[in-house]
Amino acid sequence: MESVAISNPARKRIKKRTLSERMETGLTATLFVMIAVICLLSLLFLSHSNRVATKGHVLKVLREERASLITQNEVLGMKIADLQSLENLESDPKIASMVDAEKPKFIRGDTAIAQNK
Repeated sequence: MESVAISNPARKRIKKRTLSERMETGLTATLFVMIAVICLLSLLFLSHSNRVATKGHVLKVLREERASLITQNEVLGMKIADLQSLENLESDPKIASMVDAEKPKFIRGDTAIAQNK
């Protein structure tokens, strides 16, 4: 009988949890995990939205810069055309000081310019 008496106090020390306590702990853990997952997904969504907004802003700045460069290119093209115009070339003092060649020599396209002797 002594062995039975020893085993009875050992059984009293081990506290068995009831089904309702286990369910409550399970629900609490599930709720905590769900809240953690929702927070994590919210942070991921916020991070993604921030990256998209930043890229959109950079894209807008680059488009504005491209439009400015296209306009500047067109203005420079018009200046080049104006400087290369016949009226501008005729009024250039360097060109006006040039004289016509007295006896021009023309070369035919089918003859060799350099000859070996």
